[in-house]
Amino acid sequence: MSRTRQGFTVGPGMDLADSLRWAEDTGFAFVELLLDGPFARERIAARDDTAAIAEAVADSPLGLVCHLPFALDIGSPFEPVREGGVAELLACLDLASEIGAEKAVFHPSSRAWNLGWSDEELAPLILDSVREVTAAARERGVEPCVENVIDGPYSINGFEDLLSATDAAMTFDTGHARLAGFSATESAAFLDRHHEHVSHVHLSDNRGASDEHLPVGLGTIDFETVLAPFLDGEWSGTMTHEVGTTNRAYIETSKRELDGLIRSY
Repeated sequence: MSRTRQGFTVGPGMDLADSLRWAEDTGFAFVELLLDGPFARERIAARDDTAAIAEAVADSPLGLVCHLPFALDIGSPFEPVREGGVAELLACLDLASEIGAEKAVFHPSSRAWNLGWSDEELAPLILDSVREVTAAARERGVEPCVENVIDGPYSINGFEDLLSATDAAMTFDTGHARLAGFSATESAAFLDRHHEHVSHVHLSDNRGASDEHLPVGLGTIDFETVLAPFLDGEWSGTMTHEVGTTNRAYIETSKRELDGLIRSY
């Protein structure tokens, strides 16, 4: 029997306390709070909402994962920009710890001009930042889960280098892997090889052209093949339905599709 725990993303247009109640009623085990947009750290502080968020999480039987801001440039070749991006992630980790998050997801990427800076130049800068964020997360009792992005040195194609160079756990994003050129079979082989490193999975479907964040089953990703290494009952990590909607029916559809795959094992 699968020990996978499922959750969904709480982002713009969604209320955290209400999402926690609905998640419990629908059979989810946690929610993933996006610390950007309306839940950006400074906006939460300006509304004096930190204590209320922590209380809502503490009062719920569900767990919490935080997705740190992903538009920051932690691999910038310009040191003040890079340091600023890392500083914001560290401040977000303080918040994540304070509100009871068990894991924090972040992106190992740079927004540097692609004609001026090569992946080979950016990769060590990103690694230094990943190491700093990873160490800070562990100091705060939050598991750091770095995510494969679509392009750059640490798409799925280069991610093994990051895993060998840091002690971060991994968030495997199904949609990003597909858009980076991995077939379902290649994704499954990657998960099989790195079973012990992958703590968290982002489930989003697409049709191969863009990062659509569709519910499982509404695109063309072969999830049965991709997730096979994790559906045999041995893996006990978390999977977030990272669906780009506030419509709960679509989120529930995504869960129902995954539940069907789990039951087939």
